[in-house]
Amino acid sequence: MTAPLLELRRVSLHYPGARGADMEVLHEIDLEIREHEVVAILGPSGCGKSTLLRVGIGLERATSGEVLYRGKVQTGLNPSVALVFQNFALFPWLTVLENIAVGLTSQPLEDGEREKRVRRVIDAVGLEGFEEAYPKELSGGMKQRVGFARALAVEPELLCMDEPFSALDVLTGETLRNEVIDLYTSKTSPVNSILMVTHSISEAVFMATRVVVMGAHPGIIRAVLDNSLPYPRDEHHPDFLKLSEKLHALITLSVLPDEPVVPANTGTRRLPVQAIPPVSFVRIVGLLELLENEGDMELFELAQKVDEEFGKLLLVVQAAELLGWATTPGQRVDMTAAGRHFLAADINARKQLLQARLRDIFAFDLVVQMLQRSASGEVDEEIVLGQLALTFPHERPHRVLQTIVAWARYAELFRYSSTRKVFHGLKQQG
Repeated sequence: MTAPLLELRRVSLHYPGARGADMEVLHEIDLEIREHEVVAILGPSGCGKSTLLRVGIGLERATSGEVLYRGKVQTGLNPSVALVFQNFALFPWLTVLENIAVGLTSQPLEDGEREKRVRRVIDAVGLEGFEEAYPKELSGGMKQRVGFARALAVEPELLCMDEPFSALDVLTGETLRNEVIDLYTSKTSPVNSILMVTHSISEAVFMATRVVVMGAHPGIIRAVLDNSLPYPRDEHHPDFLKLSEKLHALITLSVLPDEPVVPANTGTRRLPVQAIPPVSFVRIVGLLELLENEGDMELFELAQKVDEEFGKLLLVVQAAELLGWATTPGQRVDMTAAGRHFLAADINARKQLLQARLRDIFAFDLVVQMLQRSASGEVDEEIVLGQLALTFPHERPHRVLQTIVAWARYAELFRYSSTRKVFHGLKQQG
């Protein structure tokens, strides 16, 4: 049996903590990366995913354990790997061609061979015509293409990616994910093996042949799952969805049965996961007041009435629908009886009505449950962000958090300290 391409043996990492105590970031990690595979490291925020990647390629030194490459102990930065960063990491004063060529400066290449390599990867990632452009002239997707090209130019045996799509919009990220897989499956591509970090379950299932699930505090490997789904992968295929659910269960420490089970009448709630539209609560109330004054309206008519971009207005309508205060049969926006009841209530009654509704929405109930389980009555922002990133993989967790905080403050459901970065419950009266 051939040796693994990259191997981590009982790797641990400690950082100096407060009052002289060490903080363990990684705990006895055992992991193999083989040739001809895509490995995705998945886990909540703060579990050490990016740290593990940096240790594996030699950017950071483990406190204990060994890192081997092709069976030999690795010391220092591994010259056989290349890394694609999350934030593009381009030099603003260099052109696209020059940014890509930077990665080749340490290699003993003739000028002609260096230019040939740069031109070849420019063609591979679709940057033709942008050779003389500067980073400020590029979109986020084009900047990340430059990052991929720079990594591919060194012809690495192992391509590493640290959340390379998280700074991109959904459509651009989708395009680049497909292009990376096309490079991996192409027989003429230099990309042989890929090691990537992601917080998105669907991204891991879409790209990886193996998924490494990490736990946090300290970072450990909880499970490694094979993914034999053929490329190209369909995100709506039952097997894709089944693996996604299994990964979600592992990460959240819950158990999802293979067959659907009708829950017993125990009083325990199982709330559906619903996206939280990123709109202010004041705008939702404004929509209700408009519907109260003008009556039910067609969506297009409503957009003209408020002189609002349709997409932004639709988010407000979706938020009102999520709260049960509006419905959208066909292309109409109708206010519900619950919406009229809310609108007619005084300020204190409105808070109570909103609080009751928020308790029936998964994201808000998630924070409430965390606070109830916390011995201190507080929960760190990072813990909540980690859960939000896993629950809403296609959303920006900070934006979801901002919306949750704003709505919860209005309802007096729980509180959030922006200075201490913690959530805490409200003190009981009486």
